[in-house]
Amino acid sequence: MTAPVKLSDFETALVQALPAGDLRALLEERGLPHRRVEEWKWTDLRTVLARFPSAPGAVELDASRQPDAVAELEREPGLIMPRLAAALGGDCAVFELADGERLTLEFSGEAAGHRIVAVNVPAGVTATLHEIYRAEDGALANIAINIVLGEGATLTRVIEQREAPGAALVVTSGISLSAGATAKQTTLGFGAKLARLETHVAHAGHGAHLSMNGAYVLGPGLHLDQTSLVRHAGPDGTTEELFKGAAAKGGRGVFQGKIHVEKPAQKTDAQMQHRGLLLDECAEIDAKPELEIYADDVVCAHGNAFGAIDEDALFYMRQRGLPEATARALLTESFLADPIDRLEDEELREVLTVQLKSALEALI
Repeated sequence: MTAPVKLSDFETALVQALPAGDLRALLEERGLPHRRVEEWKWTDLRTVLARFPSAPGAVELDASRQPDAVAELEREPGLIMPRLAAALGGDCAVFELADGERLTLEFSGEAAGHRIVAVNVPAGVTATLHEIYRAEDGALANIAINIVLGEGATLTRVIEQREAPGAALVVTSGISLSAGATAKQTTLGFGAKLARLETHVAHAGHGAHLSMNGAYVLGPGLHLDQTSLVRHAGPDGTTEELFKGAAAKGGRGVFQGKIHVEKPAQKTDAQMQHRGLLLDECAEIDAKPELEIYADDVVCAHGNAFGAIDEDALFYMRQRGLPEATARALLTESFLADPIDRLEDEELREVLTVQLKSALEALI
């Protein structure tokens, strides 16, 4: 049995805000996630927040329409950060999407704030969910979002994580795919003092399809962790993942992706790829792609690679009159474009492309 940790002032304030119970006892014993927890070894939330002010705050939600309901949760989340969001974020806003609808949710964190939201996509419905995440300096924005797709439903999910140099942002998503459902997720992230976008997918198989694509650009002092767990529980399901990122001097990217295929999930087809571009010798990208397979009739693969800008391509472009900074930005944009180009929604694809270009022009 390990001894309880010594809590920081930030953790003590969280404990005091919680009612007596299992969650409070867990936080008192272990504190917030830190680098000695395997799933958080590259994202030391506890150490970063120890330097943050502990004043209670809020995560404001600006939605394109009012929620359909505001309700208490029927079941408490299993992970500590969503549990904190559920315990301290007030009642859960519930949105039920209509066929053809585009719902925009913009979250803004100030001080130590929490929020929990649920999105339901009924059977047969096709809809779009656009999420934007911001946080002020000195803020912790801890957000949990639970998404359920009914049979044959289709959801396009687009996530924009805006740069937040002095903030901590944790977004934990749970996605449940029913038979025949399709979820297509695209993420563009620019990091924070510490940012973690964590996605857990319960994949029913039976013709369900998941596509997860993401791009990230990290400047000096910025950190972004993208962690996912896709659990295939039934047969004939497919998953495609493609993540690409670039980090400048002092920037740190983290990719942790795991696909778990249970024994009943025969005929699963799952592919996962991550590619990292180091823009400086002092940049850092850590990656851990994993497959855990218990079925014997599957097609599953993962890949991971790192590199620097192709000096031959850079030389070729400079010979044709382009300044070095412009050439580097264009090469980096070309490298990162693939995950965004896979987004079928032309308007949202253009929004993300413009943000990507602006970030690269400012960085390189």
